Amino acid sequence: MSPVSKSTDDDRTGPHRSGRPKDTAKRGAILKAARALFASQPFDLVTMETVAAHAGVSKMTVYSHFHDKETLFETIVAETSDLMIMALSSTKQAGSLRDRLIAVGREFLTVILGSDICTMAHTLPGTLRANRALADRFYVAGPGRVRAALAGMIAAAADRGDLSVDDADRAADDLVSLWEGSMPTRIAFGLAGLSTPGEILSRAERGTDVFLRAYRKE
Repeated sequence: MSPVSKSTDDDRTGPHRSGRPKDTAKRGAILKAARALFASQPFDLVTMETVAAHAGVSKMTVYSHFHDKETLFETIVAETSDLMIMALSSTKQAGSLRDRLIAVGREFLTVILGSDICTMAHTLPGTLRANRALADRFYVAGPGRVRAALAGMIAAAADRGDLSVDDADRAADDLVSLWEGSMPTRIAFGLAGLSTPGEILSRAERGTDVFLRAYRKE
């Protein structure tokens, strides 16, 4: 077999066997359409065909980018988590601990309370209760990654002597709860609209201050 033939066979059978790069504009349109559908309909009712129609692409194009609906939703969750984790990374060195936590809280709440994530999350519980493997998959892709990154930030502050923490994971849960309050539930139930930047900053500041009063090392 000639080198050229071997290369062709490898391209066909390897992990990148499509032969040409996927259209990033179409991928973006698919994700945008899927986010809107997942936010407005129960997860079980969203189909790949409907996503294709809303994105203005063929069903085969949707499947060429995302193997199935679960992978499509997981991608949305993971990319949203990436934004929050980037916020954690970008604030590790700048300013006081309070300033850093407020910056993280503001970025975190902008995604959680200022976007369609609340509504999307509200469509999932029934589906996830019936499918533990799917629940684990989505948790690891999204909330689990963010909580772990935040716990790491808190543990590092404890190691420096800035905080007195017995369990960084639980402390991260405490901080997120102080930031969010009841707003995710209220937004998901249609009892409140998405939070404004001013409201988000106020929540990030207040939650951080309460957290520091509880955990700051004396």
